[in-house]
Amino acid sequence: MSIMRMRKFFARPIKVGKGKRRLQLLTPAMLIFVLIIIALLIGTYFSFGPPSRAAGESRGEAAPKLTRVVATINSKPILRQEYYAELVFTEKRFAQQLDPTQMRFVRTSVLQSMIDGRLQLEAAKRERLNVTKNDIKAERDRRVEDELQRRFPDKKSLRDYLQRKRISLDELRANIRKPPPDDDALKTSLQLAKLQEKVEAAVTMSDEQLKASFIEVKARHILITPAGMIEDEADADKPDEAGDETEAPKSGVEEKISEEQAKQKAKELAEKLLADIKGGADFAALAREHSQDFSSLAQGGDLGWFRKGQMVPEFEKVAFELKPGEVGDIVETSFGYHIIQVEDRRGENPENFEKEKEMYREQALVQAKYRAWQDYVRQLHDQANIEIIDPELKAYQLLDEGKVAEGVTYLAQAAANDSHNIVAAYELAEIYDEIGQQDEAIKILETITASEFGATSPRAHMRLGELLLSKGEQEKAVNSFESASDWARSYIEKDYRVHVQLQQQFEELKKDDLVANEQAWIDEYMEYIRETGMGGGMPFMPLDSP
Repeated sequence: MSIMRMRKFFARPIKVGKGKRRLQLLTPAMLIFVLIIIALLIGTYFSFGPPSRAAGESRGEAAPKLTRVVATINSKPILRQEYYAELVFTEKRFAQQLDPTQMRFVRTSVLQSMIDGRLQLEAAKRERLNVTKNDIKAERDRRVEDELQRRFPDKKSLRDYLQRKRISLDELRANIRKPPPDDDALKTSLQLAKLQEKVEAAVTMSDEQLKASFIEVKARHILITPAGMIEDEADADKPDEAGDETEAPKSGVEEKISEEQAKQKAKELAEKLLADIKGGADFAALAREHSQDFSSLAQGGDLGWFRKGQMVPEFEKVAFELKPGEVGDIVETSFGYHIIQVEDRRGENPENFEKEKEMYREQALVQAKYRAWQDYVRQLHDQANIEIIDPELKAYQLLDEGKVAEGVTYLAQAAANDSHNIVAAYELAEIYDEIGQQDEAIKILETITASEFGATSPRAHMRLGELLLSKGEQEKAVNSFESASDWARSYIEKDYRVHVQLQQQFEELKKDDLVANEQAWIDEYMEYIRETGMGGGMPFMPLDSP
């Protein structure tokens, strides 16, 4: 068919019927266009799912009640649309590594990154750290050369590529520059880099400081947290089986004591323990019984050997002032109240210290500059007026500060405001479980696993199964575990860990057929790893890691 005949064919409307009763339809070109649009819509549906919120609203579901502003920094807003843009970009990076219920870290880190960036940009402007057009051009050139080095680590691979593609090096550089990076983004990046360079440039390392950097101390500590006081009070006040329930609290968690009371109780307990230690009590025994640092309490609070820069500043200052055998006064940090006992101290310089002094100085300077920059960023935060407005993000801030009761109230509000927010709901269920309200936790997890967004979460099904099992509902628990297995379908480490955990659960429940099913999946996964060469010697994270 000639070009002209093809053009006429695609431009002529299609007609159906006989004689005068013929119906004129779309032209072939228009019909193909419509089919393409339909194909795109179908592809979008299966890639991103249905327009759930709009559909939900049409079914009578309430629209999410979300604030326009997520947070403010010195009264300047971080808009929700700005936050969501960063969040979507970051979530895509973690899509394969994290279960949908594990996005608390992503959501908080994105906000923290935005706050850090704005505070640092304001500081760079105060310091008059300007960026010129030449700076931007040089940065573009540097990025091109970095990309060339990444793609072609040696000259031969670069030369072979150019010959194969029949292009020049300048043409390749031009291709790498497309699309060009945004000038404003580059300018911001350069300003922040200049700010960090200025802060780090002020760091020096004298011979005395260098020698002091080799000093290490071996210490134990007892940590008492305000959050621990709230949990202890809640446990003490739980009604027994014959007790009557009083009126339901606002968030489902009864606020037994205020945050200030909890802080005071923590300090009083720390003071009592310090008095006991000074009276001759065994430090390690008290640490095992009372410390709320769960990573060290089994070892009697033993922290091992550490140098300067490895602990928070308040803790480090006291630890390096104490002599072996001494116990310091109570130290308050962001974690709570610490009692510190230094057991030993050492600080011999390496044998080749004089010969390799500059090498050691350079290594120490790297660490000192890192600490200086972290301290500078911390000061920017301390001096700023930061207010988190979004209930979910506010809840995480409060929970990280140990303000459990207040944090749960905000978390419950976030879950109520947006029925699709399975992250907030899952975190709420975890807290209910921690404080002994398993029935409430089960209700939330049942809602999550029955929802459009939570049904695909192996982790949610797994946790529901564990809680049901703890309540003696074995049949329901097994069903939840089987759902977790069904949804952990990808040959990735995240899903591999789910099947290993499920196999252990089914072994304990003596479900031999289900154990065999899990082993079959694990065998298929291992075969996939061998065939594809992926896994690199199976460097998996521990099964209990997030």
